[in-house]
Amino acid sequence: MLLSACGEEESPRPPAAVAGQGASGGTGGDSAAGTSGTGGTAGTGATTAGGGGVDCNAFVVTGDRTAVEGATWTYQSTDDGVAYSLEGILFAPAGDGPFPGVVINHGKDGTVWRYSALIANEMRSWGMVAIGTMLAHASDMEDMGNLPDGADGRSPENVLRVKKAYDLLTCVPVDMARVAVHGHSMGGFVTGQFLGTHPGLCLAASHTAGGTSMGPNATEMSVAQQIITPYQLHHGDADVVVQYEYDQALADILEASGTPHEFYTYPGFSHEDMTDDPTMFERVRAWYTTYGVLTP
Repeated sequence: MLLSACGEEESPRPPAAVAGQGASGGTGGDSAAGTSGTGGTAGTGATTAGGGGVDCNAFVVTGDRTAVEGATWTYQSTDDGVAYSLEGILFAPAGDGPFPGVVINHGKDGTVWRYSALIANEMRSWGMVAIGTMLAHASDMEDMGNLPDGADGRSPENVLRVKKAYDLLTCVPVDMARVAVHGHSMGGFVTGQFLGTHPGLCLAASHTAGGTSMGPNATEMSVAQQIITPYQLHHGDADVVVQYEYDQALADILEASGTPHEFYTYPGFSHEDMTDDPTMFERVRAWYTTYGVLTP
């Protein structure tokens, strides 16, 4: 049974987003869905309601999403009877878009400020808008106040958080027909659970050091059988945190289901080695291009 899935350093929590800042930063605006402030740019989803039951006026972005460090955001709203209080990161290329999008899911005791920002900065260089939300398997201190509250990994509450992050992409200039999802470790577990819970919502998907098992945190096998999104898996065979066999089991399920997939083994790679490996990035980028998220 999985006891831990770390491999991420802690980073200080950035200042909370404050109402009155535009979607790409600046000052004096209303929100991601409202008017622009100085230097800010409202997204193409600049309406009160975005897709999937999201209130873009409640999506408050602080900072410049095109800056090197990206922007941070908060979202507080009750949607479809569920109370949400979320925070996360947002990275975007310069320009009007619409751009392809990606939702990024961090691992155990990691945060959006460290892992998700690292991956987001890389994928932004591919021309993508990248969003990440704090997940319930962050440390209690980092996740304090985030809702809905729940267990680690594949929990229903984490799936709701990931789905809300996906929905929030409708509030910024993203082509929702070209959205991917990527995660690591516990974030890989919720990535698979999200894909099986919402089949076909994303155009392509990828993860590192995830998979399925009978344990309480990994993607459920029965849910993995519902995945139809082309899915690329990466795992080091020296991983002692998340067993290599978890991803082998998921690859076997995808093969039996006829779901397009690739499973890459990295000889001698540890759990931590997989997070930002250049070869992994190259393969993910090619995967997203093959399935239309990115253009050649």
